[in-house]
Amino acid sequence: MPRHQWEKAWADKKFQIVTLEPSVLVKKYSDILSPGDLVLDIGCGNGRNSIFLAQKGCVVEAMDVADVGWHEGLSPEIKNKIAFTRSNIKNYNFRPKRYKAVVVARVIQYLNTEELDFLLEKIADSLQSDGFMLLSYNTAGGIFDRGDIDVPKYHHKISDVKKKLAKYFSKIIVARGGKENSKVNYSGQIKSYDIWAGK
Repeated sequence: MPRHQWEKAWADKKFQIVTLEPSVLVKKYSDILSPGDLVLDIGCGNGRNSIFLAQKGCVVEAMDVADVGWHEGLSPEIKNKIAFTRSNIKNYNFRPKRYKAVVVARVIQYLNTEELDFLLEKIADSLQSDGFMLLSYNTAGGIFDRGDIDVPKYHHKISDVKKKLAKYFSKIIVARGGKENSKVNYSGQIKSYDIWAGK
């Protein structure tokens, strides 16, 4: 499989995530997960959320369109709790009612409207009856200001995202995102949202 734009940007050190701290949203809601719960981490990046959840005892399926090798050097104890798949959302095998939680951290700003609708529907179908989604995304700043990284970038208004979520989720909590990106070599002011959505 040819190298993806993200893999090239990572290899060329144009874009590096230098922290393994989990996202603020994942850390906030991790206490309602139990050891053995199955979690899907979509767009897992450098694996920071997958590793954190595995350390909490969850079983994690991690997926990303780019493989930057983060899963290769893990301890056996953590590695055995994580299954990484290189895939895009269209080709990934979403299975019905499988996951207790689905994490989508800083992903949807790289999806167009059709892709976003497709993803939300697949996530809703793949969640258990008491499952939930954790979604964070940027509306401005960050990668949008990085012209040297050639990837699609989309500005989704929070009002539009909430309307899409309401088609698939009955409970939605929206908050302004935290300042977790201080250790990511973005540029510009980050404007972000953290969303919990349950069935």
